[in-house]
Amino acid sequence: MKDSNSALSLPQIAIACPPPPFGCGSPAGALCTSHGGTRVRKYDTHQARTAAWNKPRKDGRS
Repeated sequence: MKDSNSALSLPQIAIACPPPPFGCGSPAGALCTSHGGTRVRKYDTHQARTAAWNKPRKDGRS
């Protein structure tokens, strides 16, 4: 079950996180991790993942 406060409920989880140094490279559907890969980010994603998610909307695509 997905926790409503979990990053799993964020729409940007639907795409992969960009690779380091700006993201962690987590695949689509997976939580982001710390840049070292040792900690799971349970409540947010990297800014690069959010920016990648928002880019198609800024370009006028969905």
